[in-house]
Order: sequence, then structure tokens, then C-alpha cells
Amino acid sequence: MNEIDGDNKSHLNKAYKSFSELVYVVSAKELEFFITKGEFTSYFNNRMKKILSEINEEKNGILDVGVFFNTKGEITLIDAETLGKFIEDNYALKMVEYYKNTSLNRIIREVVNGSEKAKGDFILISYSILYDTLNELYKTISCKKSSLIIYKNRYALDDYPNDDCTMVIAALLILEDLCKYIGVNRYKMMKQIKEKIYK
Repeated sequence: MNEIDGDNKSHLNKAYKSFSELVYVVSAKELEFFITKGEFTSYFNNRMKKILSEINEEKNGILDVGVFFNTKGEITLIDAETLGKFIEDNYALKMVEYYKNTSLNRIIREVVNGSEKAKGDFILISYSILYDTLNELYKTISCKKSSLIIYKNRYALDDYPNDDCTMVIAALLILEDLCKYIGVNRYKMMKQIKEKIYK
């Protein structure tokens, strides 16, 4: 559930042990709400098969992960938590890489207490990572037409010319929650990121 459906985003008022846990919760919630249908990339299909076979070996065949494949070996159904976990892992890894092995929690502390430039850099880097991660996950995604109209308006993307608009919005939904959590509002976020989106 999301704001346009009357949810007050109570998950943003909780304390998290780590920032990556917030990334997981936010990603799972936002994607579950926003995406009505998604087709996964062969990269993600193969990666999930590998992860599942590793889990299977560890658990002696007892599997408790919500992923289902069709006869062609493509994911037909996957739970939001598994997607959230994939995004969390990827985000944390890429952030630590970008900030030269600084832990994610320390990065966030420095961003929160840092300059406007530090916040701006965080927004741009986070957006790139989230957008690229979603592209690793999904070949295509679709959402309700009404949601698309609402979010294009919300993020001032009415004149966005490219056909990856749903992917952009999905990344922005996650990013907006992360920004809100560290005290950056949507307008500041969009001002920072607009140019990158329209490139």
C-alpha cells in the first residue's frame, strides 16, 4: 500500500538496525503496490535459480522461498520480500563500492549530517543504483494506468519522452522513501535528480 491508497507510510517511522534493512522494507512495499505485472530478465531468472539451488543444498531440500518458475525456467511468481532482499543486497554492495568501502550506516550518518552537496550526491548515486538494479531485475514492468498518471504528475514527468517511465517511477518511489527517512523532501529530491532522469 502507498500514500495514494491511504497508507501513511508508517514503515518510515520505525527505527531500523541498518539502513539496508530500510531499503529492503521500502523496496518490497513500493514494488508490491506499484507493479501489477513484471517480466524478469534472464540474468535475474538465472541468478534466482542459482540462489535457490544453494538454499536447497543448505536446507536439505526444504524450501521456504516464494519463487515459482514455468516450464521454460522463467519466474512466473515471486514474493515481494525476495525482490526487496535482492534490491537491498545490490544497493548496499554498490553504495559501499562507490563510497570506497565505508559501511552503509556510516555513509548515511555522514549524508544526514553533511552538506547539501553530500545529500545531492547521495540522491544521484542512490537513484542510479536503484534504476540499474530494477533494470537487472525486470525486462518489462507495468502498473495501473491511473497510478502512472498520478505518479507522472507527482514527479513532474508529464512530458517524459522515453518508454522506461514505469521503471523510472518505481526507482523514484523507493528513493522518495529513503530520502524522506534521512530528512530530504520530494521537491528537493526531484530538483536534484531531474536532469539525470531526462538524459
